[in-house]
Amino acid sequence: MISRRAFLGSLPVMAGWCAFPALASAASAGGAVLSAPESVSVGEAFFVKIVCPREARRVKVSWLGEELSPVLRPIDGHYENWLALGVGLGAKAGGHRLRVELATQGKTQVLTQLVQVSTRTFPEQHLKVAKKMVHLSKESLDRHYREKKLMKAALARRSPERFWDSPFVRPVPGSMSSAFGLRRFFNGEPRAPHRGVDLRGAKGTPIKAFAAGEVVLTGNFYFSGNAVFVDHGQGMVSLYCHMSHIDVKEGQFVSAGQILGQVGSTGRVTGPHLHFGLSVMGNMVDAMPIFAGKGVPTTRE
Repeated sequence: MISRRAFLGSLPVMAGWCAFPALASAASAGGAVLSAPESVSVGEAFFVKIVCPREARRVKVSWLGEELSPVLRPIDGHYENWLALGVGLGAKAGGHRLRVELATQGKTQVLTQLVQVSTRTFPEQHLKVAKKMVHLSKESLDRHYREKKLMKAALARRSPERFWDSPFVRPVPGSMSSAFGLRRFFNGEPRAPHRGVDLRGAKGTPIKAFAAGEVVLTGNFYFSGNAVFVDHGQGMVSLYCHMSHIDVKEGQFVSAGQILGQVGSTGRVTGPHLHFGLSVMGNMVDAMPIFAGKGVPTTRE
C-alpha cells in the first residue's frame, strides 16, 4: 500500500500551466491574481486559479460560508494553484462573493470576485424499493445515524495539498440512469434530492478512481451499500456506492483510474449500478459536466 509521503513524492512537478479559456474575469492586488468564471449554476462545480508572485505563508479561500487553506505550488519563479469550488443545491441565486486572503512577507492581500449563481430546475424520479429501505426499524435508523456521521466527516475533509490533476476519469463507461438533483420519491414518499449521478454498469464492472487521492473511508452502509470515499485534496472528495466488492483500504493512496472495486447492487437500489458523488468544499455537485470537460482546466502543458 502506498504511503502518503511516497504518494506526494511521486506527484509530477509542473513546468507550467495552460490558460483556462472559461475564466472570464479576474481580480488582482499587489501582483497576485484570482481568476474565476463570472457565472455558474446551482449544483455545479467550477475551477478558479490563484497566482502569487511570492510564497504565501497563509492562504484562506472563502466561498458560500466554507473556508479552505490551500497550499500554492512553486512554478517558474512564482506560486499558483487551481482550486475546485462548488454550488450546493441549497444555494440562493444571485451574486456571491469569492474571497481569497494571502499573507506574504508581512503583508496581507485580499482578492475578491463576484460570481453570479443561477437557478436550475430538476425533474422528479419515482422508485420502488423494499419497504425496510423507506420505513426503517429503530435498529436500522440508529445504524444509519452512526454511518451518516462517518460519511459527513469524510466529506468534510480539507487537505491543504492538491492531489488531483486533470483530465478526470469517468469511473465506469456506462450511460447515466439517474441525474443529479432529481427530486426523489421512494414508494410514493418524498425524500432528499439525488446528490450524485447513477451510472449504468453490469455487476462486476471495474470502478476506477475519479482522480488521485487518499482512501479515507470504506465500509458497508445501510443505504449506500459497499462504498468508498476518496479525498482528492483541497476540499474535493468523491464517493462510490453500491459496490459488489471493494479492492482498496482506508489510508491507501490511489492514482487516477486505479481500480477501487466492482459495480454491484448493495444498499438501497433497484439493480446493479454505480452511484457516484462528488463533494467540493462540502457542496455536493453534478459530476456530468466535469466528465464532459466543461470548465475543466488543463493542468499539464
